[in-house]
Amino acid sequence: MADTKISAMPNAGALTGAEFVPLVQSGANVKATLDDVLAYDRAYGAWSDTTDQAGSITAGTAMTFNTADVTDGITLSSGSQFVVPSNGIYDLQFSAQFKNVDNTQHDVNIWFRIDGVDIPNSNTQLTVPARKSAGVFGYAVAAWNLMLNMNAGQYVQIIWLPTSLNVSLEALPASVSPAYPATPSVILSITQVA
Repeated sequence: MADTKISAMPNAGALTGAEFVPLVQSGANVKATLDDVLAYDRAYGAWSDTTDQAGSITAGTAMTFNTADVTDGITLSSGSQFVVPSNGIYDLQFSAQFKNVDNTQHDVNIWFRIDGVDIPNSNTQLTVPARKSAGVFGYAVAAWNLMLNMNAGQYVQIIWLPTSLNVSLEALPASVSPAYPATPSVILSITQVA
C-alpha cells in the first residue's frame, strides 16, 4: 500500500498517537509518530505569585508572578511579561484573589496587553464585596481564559485597575490544621494550541 495515493487510502480508525506520519527532513524522507508531530513547537507554562500585590487607582498595573510552576518554551520577563517562542494561538487562563478591607464594595477592571498595547474588548469589571467586620474581609476571585493570536517574541500581560486602594491581590499561607496548601494571589497558565 506504500504506492497508494492518499485519496485512495481508507479512512483511519480511532487514533492512538503511535501511528507514523511521513515527513521530509533536510531533504530526506523520515517518519515520526503522530504524538511527536502534535508535540512539536507546542509551548506551555504555568506560574503563580506568593505575595500580596497593591494596585493603582490612576493607571493599570501589571499582575506579577514570582514562581514558575512548569514551563517549556514560554518565558517570564520582568515579572509580568509572558514571552511566546513562536507564532500561534495561545490559550491563557488565570485566577486572581482580590481582597477588600473597606466597608464599601469596590470594582476592579482586568484586561490584557500584548507588547504593552491594550487588547481591544478584553476588559472585565469585577465587584469585590465590602468586608463583613474588622477581621472578616470581602473577597472575590476573577478566573477566565482568553485565546490570543501571537507572534514569536511578543509578550502578554494581565492588567488590573481597582477603584480603591482598599482592594489588593492577596496570597494566603498554607494551613496545618485543618491542612490545606497555600493560596497564591495569582495563578496563570498559557498553552500553545495551534
